[in-house]
Amino acid sequence: MDDPAHLEKFSHDCSRDLQVNAADAEHKCSQEIDFFLVLDLEGKVEILEFPVLIIDAKTLAVIDFFHRFVKPTKMSEQAINKYIEGKYGKFGVDRVWHDTALPFKEVLQQFEAWLTQHHLWGKDLGGCLTRAAFVTCGNWDLKTKVPQQCKVSGIKLPPYFREWINLKDIYLNFYGREVLTRFTIYY
Repeated sequence: MDDPAHLEKFSHDCSRDLQVNAADAEHKCSQEIDFFLVLDLEGKVEILEFPVLIIDAKTLAVIDFFHRFVKPTKMSEQAINKYIEGKYGKFGVDRVWHDTALPFKEVLQQFEAWLTQHHLWGKDLGGCLTRAAFVTCGNWDLKTKVPQQCKVSGIKLPPYFREWINLKDIYLNFYGREVLTRFTIYY
């Protein structure tokens, strides 16, 4: 979003968080893609938050960040308020969510414009990504949630959502064991 208050509150310098030694990448196999689109959706009944990072596949530098809150279409206003307050209220984000959330169709239109701006997608290219691949931590985001949300929103699943790199599968294939997903939250 271009709203300064939204950008100030939800943007940060990801390069500090993603400390990677680019020299280590020289020993890895080259890929057919130039960019990773790191996607981590939020929401249970419907998608409530749609954030994507573009990361340069060669340097691992963060190129840009897309973030939109999504307004559900099938949930009651009471259910939305309860969920949003429980999910975002403790962080003071609930008001921003209510002020900026857009229908999923509009979020997808803005997302496609953003991808086009970065020359990673175009309708004239059959609707598929070029030079980029989605990266997720599990299959839920793109195998389950996006198709469900498209159905609820009455739109056809865009072709670019049909392929992705699942980091859990990569980990399993490399280490021969599943990822441990234990998180400890400190308050």
